[in-house]
Amino acid sequence: MRSSNLTAETIHGLKWSYLSTVVVFALQLSVTAILARVLTPSEFGVVAMALVLLRFAQYFAQAGAGQAVVQKPELDARDVRTAFTSAALIGVGLCVLFVVLAPLAGALFPHTPGIVPVTRVMSLTLVIGGFTATTHGLLRRRFAFRPIALTEIGSYLLGYAALGLGLAYAGFGVWSLVTASLGQATLLATAYLLLCRADVGLGLSARSFKAIYSFGARVSLIGIAEFAGTNLDTLWAGHYLGPRATGLYTRATSLATVPLQLMVTSLSRVLLPGYSRIQFERERLRSLYLATLTVVAAVIVPVAWGVAGAAHEVIATVLGPQWSAAVPALALLSLAAPLSLLTHFGAMLCEATATLNVKILISVCRLGWLALLLVALARFGIVGIAGAFAVSELLTNLAYVPVMRRLLSLGVVDIARAHGVGVVAGVVTGAGLYGLHVGLGRLGLGAPPILAVQMTAAAAYLLWTVTRARGGLVWREIRGRLDAAGHGGQGSGVVARIVRLLDGLAGRGSRRDAAP
Repeated sequence: MRSSNLTAETIHGLKWSYLSTVVVFALQLSVTAILARVLTPSEFGVVAMALVLLRFAQYFAQAGAGQAVVQKPELDARDVRTAFTSAALIGVGLCVLFVVLAPLAGALFPHTPGIVPVTRVMSLTLVIGGFTATTHGLLRRRFAFRPIALTEIGSYLLGYAALGLGLAYAGFGVWSLVTASLGQATLLATAYLLLCRADVGLGLSARSFKAIYSFGARVSLIGIAEFAGTNLDTLWAGHYLGPRATGLYTRATSLATVPLQLMVTSLSRVLLPGYSRIQFERERLRSLYLATLTVVAAVIVPVAWGVAGAAHEVIATVLGPQWSAAVPALALLSLAAPLSLLTHFGAMLCEATATLNVKILISVCRLGWLALLLVALARFGIVGIAGAFAVSELLTNLAYVPVMRRLLSLGVVDIARAHGVGVVAGVVTGAGLYGLHVGLGRLGLGAPPILAVQMTAAAAYLLWTVTRARGGLVWREIRGRLDAAGHGGQGSGVVARIVRLLDGLAGRGSRRDAAP
């Protein structure tokens, strides 16, 4: 595939993927703000514990089938039927297993009454996930991000928001969250099946099974290790601290990471098929990887560290006063969030190039050092657990540096330069917003107006960072790829108007094409 065609498909996919990201995040923030005032931290904690167990099992349910469908260079009808059928059967089997073994959840979380029935009912998500994996992978392989985006928005609005809010106000407590999760997953799976109904079907082929799961099983193993590494902190909180502390911790985690995860996930869903298509063209991979790091770091580091500086106002405004104990954890988790998300692109590149053994090794090591850190720091409550997670993410990020250097022939200076704009902007943003917290707080202003000032200041500085920092480096990277995709600022569409606006802010020099 020609470079311009791939770039155009990538840009088109990003537009729809980020539309879904923005809308779903706005809905999530609104729904969370309402539910946090109707439900208790303990009720959120019960569902968080059940979800950790079920998401762990979800990796077995899908067994990497969806990722294999995206990555496999040649895919035929037998491959698709085999992936769909096997993932569905595994999901059903795991659901039955979880229903039978659910009492073990009570032993794992001894301070959490109600965890067993919640786990049993929510195990239905394993069946739903088994039917979703292959269809979602097919849509991603085709760069069909418009239907994916519309489906995600609709399923969250109708499945989660409508059900969750209605049942919460009706007094169903924790079951409102359970029903909302199942409703969203069911609508998503149904829509994907309808979109791919001409391609999926039942059938098993030994050849296809081996081809899919020789890759998919390793992806699934990596996913399990990565999931354990990113959720061991929640398990630890649930086992030792109980549902209230777990609810506080998981809401802090959500505020620190969800908006950034949505942003990065939207990008990676588009980039993984693109990376896979050019997996043998290492110079193009190198250029795309460095450009991705430069742009993403310049955005997510100041956003995340800004949340750390404004942690008090974020908690008070979004969740309310009953969640104030989560402020220190939110600050620490926000400082760590960019580390894990930037690491994600190196991990994704390993996956796209089938460099999986080293990824498995790093994932296992990550689990080990996080466990040691939790043993050392968990006695300090959710703040200690957040600190353990932050240090673990730093170590994981550093572990990928030599891998990327070898895989793409990168120097340390190349990697440092790609992070530079974002790190400087992050320090300035975090310190500046904390200064506004202290200064405006002494004037007697409440949390919502202070947060409004902080957000305005952070947005203005972020815009300057993207368009002006280091001579407009970030905007040049973006602009060059937009030009290559045919979005050069001509026309009257939304993208064209935004491009012209940012061109004006950046100056003429940013029009130089930076695409490889």
